[in-house]
Amino acid sequence: MPGELDPALQALDGAVLDLVGERAPTADEARRPDLEVMRTLGDRGLLKLIVPESLGGPEVHPTVFMDFTERVAWASGSAGWTAMTCNEEAGIASAFLQAETMAALYAENPTVIIAGSGVPNGRARRVEGGWSITGNWGFVSGCTAADRWILTALVDGSDPLELCHFLIEADARLVEDTWDTTGLRGTGSHNVVLEDRFVEDRCTGVAPSMTLPRPDAPFYRLPSGLRFPFPKVGVTVGLARRAIHEFGELAGAKQPLNLSSSLRERADAHSAIARATALVGSGDAWARDRLEAVWAIASADDPIPAELHAEARLACSHAAASCIEAVELLVAAAGTTANFRSSPLSLIRSDVRAVAGHFMVAAYQMNTAGRVLLGLDPGDRTF
Repeated sequence: MPGELDPALQALDGAVLDLVGERAPTADEARRPDLEVMRTLGDRGLLKLIVPESLGGPEVHPTVFMDFTERVAWASGSAGWTAMTCNEEAGIASAFLQAETMAALYAENPTVIIAGSGVPNGRARRVEGGWSITGNWGFVSGCTAADRWILTALVDGSDPLELCHFLIEADARLVEDTWDTTGLRGTGSHNVVLEDRFVEDRCTGVAPSMTLPRPDAPFYRLPSGLRFPFPKVGVTVGLARRAIHEFGELAGAKQPLNLSSSLRERADAHSAIARATALVGSGDAWARDRLEAVWAIASADDPIPAELHAEARLACSHAAASCIEAVELLVAAAGTTANFRSSPLSLIRSDVRAVAGHFMVAAYQMNTAGRVLLGLDPGDRTF
């Protein structure tokens, strides 16, 4: 498990992480987050980490947010992912909704849990006093455990294109059961479906596409392509480090069939755990190094140079790919044991692959970064 916590995360103690780990199997089986786990994280203020202080959040440094996602993912990949996305959605709501609305929300309910989707998979039509919204949003992680949803819709007739970000109360009747996966099963990343839903003006924020009417905080000075990949590195690193731990436990106990030596004594096991440790550590270190570089510039409210942006995105995708490679090395060295569903290594492999499928850290982002490093247009609007 990761080492000492930042003071902002002292509420994430051993008892909470034990609860996360204990409930992980049932959450995966149910294909949705455990409600007590999510409520415990919310009650301890751990689902609003990047919300600005001016709105009622702790506004932690992004490396602290990475530490948080790593630690929770070590206990449960699904819980780590869901806690990460709920923090991100709280950040999106803080960016786009009226400051008065968000400040009042956190003043009234400091432990509110917000899930959602920033993908504009809906249409918003202006009506008296607000908006009428219809749409179908996929991959709404944590939607069954949230108090509020923050969703995004295209504004009908807008030219240039505008987006309507809106906050509504979560309602289980509006959830479409679509999340049946092998990895991150317990995230409950189902669809949310709305039909002519009225949302009053105070719970909406309209802005041109690809802009951010940000609060005055360094996190919101980062382009969207740099706000969201780093926390996902935390999840992959947490999973990979748990795999290294589980492999160590297995190596000390397993006697391979028809061999006189234990797994711990075999050269292939030595190579696997050494290479896995190096892959995870180096990938994590470079991602954190590039994060510190972009954070220093954002803190000064200066624009992020294209080459540094490319390196930061590359570092995150590289770290995710390195974590997958590390887990695969350990699974191969573990032999048949890792093929059983009861093996922690089997679940970790499915989870880490699922995280690295997200477009913010997907392998193809390396190609995009390479275009920038060669002086070409990135071909990606999030750059």
